[in-house]
Amino acid sequence: MAAIFLASGCTGEPTPLASGPTSSHRLIAPPTVVNSLTVQGVEDGRTVLLSDATRVHIKGVAAPEECWANAATAFAKAFLLDKPVKVDAGDPAIVDEVPLWLDDGTEYALLAVSQGVLRGDSPHDPAFAEAEVAATKAGLGLWGDPCRGQAKPPTSTPPPPPPPVATKPSLVPTTTAAPVFGCAIEYRVTYRWNGGYNADVAITNTGNTPISGWTLHWTFTRGQIVTDMWNATGKQSGADVNATNVAYTANIPVGGKQTVGYTGSTRYDNPTPTGFSLNNHPCPVR
Repeated sequence: MAAIFLASGCTGEPTPLASGPTSSHRLIAPPTVVNSLTVQGVEDGRTVLLSDATRVHIKGVAAPEECWANAATAFAKAFLLDKPVKVDAGDPAIVDEVPLWLDDGTEYALLAVSQGVLRGDSPHDPAFAEAEVAATKAGLGLWGDPCRGQAKPPTSTPPPPPPPVATKPSLVPTTTAAPVFGCAIEYRVTYRWNGGYNADVAITNTGNTPISGWTLHWTFTRGQIVTDMWNATGKQSGADVNATNVAYTANIPVGGKQTVGYTGSTRYDNPTPTGFSLNNHPCPVR
């Protein structure tokens, strides 16, 4: 529910980015024989504890990638925790992996793959293959910054400097450009539902010097509340939000980008926040 995180208005009903080909797994395909249960706990993006005390892996998705694990857990909590679901459990003594549908018939595994939250684990199912290709092309979730499809977060260790080159001393004085701090923001709501939404805030370093350590600030105008955040540590006071880098997003090279994602709740319309700044420097919204 975050092509997802692109779409559906305020109806509360999920709207897939694109329908897949005929398949045994569909984004909207309520099963005919199911057990109706409630998700009482979320361990990660594909592992949940059901109200009948069973712990299951959700069929159709691979284990969360380290680089996007926190976001995958936040996604699962937003769509599954304390909510009714339908499962086709089979024999729990034989399998611990089951299909799972949301109460409206949305298949969770296909939803997560279509939003780039998890990789698919159904290589022979065309619906899953098409959903993963679409998420990859759109740069959603783990296919965008900072992971770009990598299992682990990118390291921030700079490459070793080149060996020194002997030069003759110059009698002509040289000048060095003064460091200039610059930033720009791209704000995108990636998915919305009745009373909530997911959004990405991409920071681009437009200056001439690398940024090492940052705090991004913005101000809400319609009572929005941040309920979860990834790729940064969030803190909200009234309408003001601060997002501070985590270890693997601390560095932004010249021309480089880092993306903060968050889940928000709102009772009204949801305009773009105002007053974006990075380390107290104003940042225009592109």
